[in-house]
Amino acid sequence: MSRKIRIVTSSFATLESTQPPFNLHSPNPEDNLKLASDILESAISYKPDVVLLPETFKLAGVSYDSASDFAEQIPGPTFDMLAKFAKRGKTYIAAGHMISEHGKIINKAVILDRAGNLAGSYAKKYPVEGEINRGVQPGDANPVFDLDFGRVGVSVCFDLNWREIWKDFAEQKIDLALWLSAYEGGFPLQSYAWEFQYPIVSSVWPYHARVVDITGRIVSSTSRWSRIAYHELNLDRALFHTDLQMQQISQIQKKYGNGVLVKTFTEEHLFLLENNLENITIKDIIREFNLVTYCDYIDRCTEYRGKYL
Repeated sequence: MSRKIRIVTSSFATLESTQPPFNLHSPNPEDNLKLASDILESAISYKPDVVLLPETFKLAGVSYDSASDFAEQIPGPTFDMLAKFAKRGKTYIAAGHMISEHGKIINKAVILDRAGNLAGSYAKKYPVEGEINRGVQPGDANPVFDLDFGRVGVSVCFDLNWREIWKDFAEQKIDLALWLSAYEGGFPLQSYAWEFQYPIVSSVWPYHARVVDITGRIVSSTSRWSRIAYHELNLDRALFHTDLQMQQISQIQKKYGNGVLVKTFTEEHLFLLENNLENITIKDIIREFNLVTYCDYIDRCTEYRGKYL
């Protein structure tokens, strides 16, 4: 059946004031907490399943010498603020937070459940040199989290540059990746979404937080003018190559109409099926029309080639 989830992500525009005349400014932790609170207040009006705030959002754009000056424990003031909104909005929240834990300072992504409780956390595996010099210690695990709408992987900022993290998410069969960052990421996010066939949602300090679909296309984004972006994402869908199965496209359209959304991509020779029906799943449609997903087709062609080597 259709598996639609509502996502709200955010950007902080840390190099520019959010008030006219929009000059460069120097944020402070109190300003950032107020901005986060305003973002969450707006976000919960969308009745989301998950809301994202950036990497260490309290410190977005803030210059500091020692991470320990700003690290908090859980529970603590910043976490309690997040918990209040998670509980009010009955939503998951994924947010970056500087944590003091067992004598260590860790740059973490925390996930709060719909009741405001800690559902899980991820320690940034690859802090930049400046962070480590300021006392941040790297993480060493790559967990995924089973939430009520699907399996989620979480990564932080500079982790973007290590492909094995993103490959591991695919091997753990996540439905969605969340990336909390101090920079926008750009094309690598689109590349990973396409290569590993899962959507990626970013939340960032600068302008452009994005939702990237499994085709590598940006389907929603914040901007200079808007701190939040909303997207309804259907997780019950699959991507296919047209080879040997392009004729099924018209058959599916004829039988199901808008019950199954069909998106076609000429240059890539691909098509995407997104199920909007409640009584069947995308797997049912695959069986009915004898379809092979893109990933399975690549595996099949690889195996077939091996027979002749």
